[in-house]
Amino acid sequence: MPKIAACDPGAKPINQLKMKSKMKSTKEQPIEFTPIKLDVNFEEYTKAVDKGEAKINNFIEALEWCYKNYVEEKDFNDAAFNEDMMLEFKEAFLKKNSKLVRLDIGYEKLIDLLDVNLDTLKEFQYTHDENPIEIKILPNGDVAKVEIDIEDFTTYTKNENENDMLEAASDLMAALKKVERFSKVYPLTITQGVSNFLLFDMKQSQYRINRTLIPKA
Repeated sequence: MPKIAACDPGAKPINQLKMKSKMKSTKEQPIEFTPIKLDVNFEEYTKAVDKGEAKINNFIEALEWCYKNYVEEKDFNDAAFNEDMMLEFKEAFLKKNSKLVRLDIGYEKLIDLLDVNLDTLKEFQYTHDENPIEIKILPNGDVAKVEIDIEDFTTYTKNENENDMLEAASDLMAALKKVERFSKVYPLTITQGVSNFLLFDMKQSQYRINRTLIPKA
């Protein structure tokens, strides 16, 4: 005859233990938020690129002017010139004309004697400082460069709710595209019907989500 194990009054039924074990293993993990690209401000990006090119050109022209006005290229520090054109020119100018400096002639007087008009360099300096694009001086001594990152002009969603809004807009636009195969769709009526959740771009002839619903900041 098979033996019958004594029942432990403190023991829990096997099926209950399995259920609790299953509940622990199926504990929900937090969903990791992944930003989605909304748009790129190509207009501002292009402006920044143009400003960068303008700053480089101004910088090069300023250097060329200096080399033509009593300074040696070997005495010039491009990085220092990038920080303060007038000061670096003065340093290089005094190195080049050190013999005259020994005659106890001051910098301003020496500039006058050699007929150097600093107004041009002052204009270069003003244009340089007014341009917000930063110049980087290459370590090998070559011409400076600017870096314009398009990511600085790209907008992304900031939370899961904005991702959901974008997904809803995408689904709605896809549905409207399908309906257009069978029936005339009136964009103005559609945008009004969804309280401008979608807008219609007349130039591109396509719908887009209303960006005011997703603030940039």
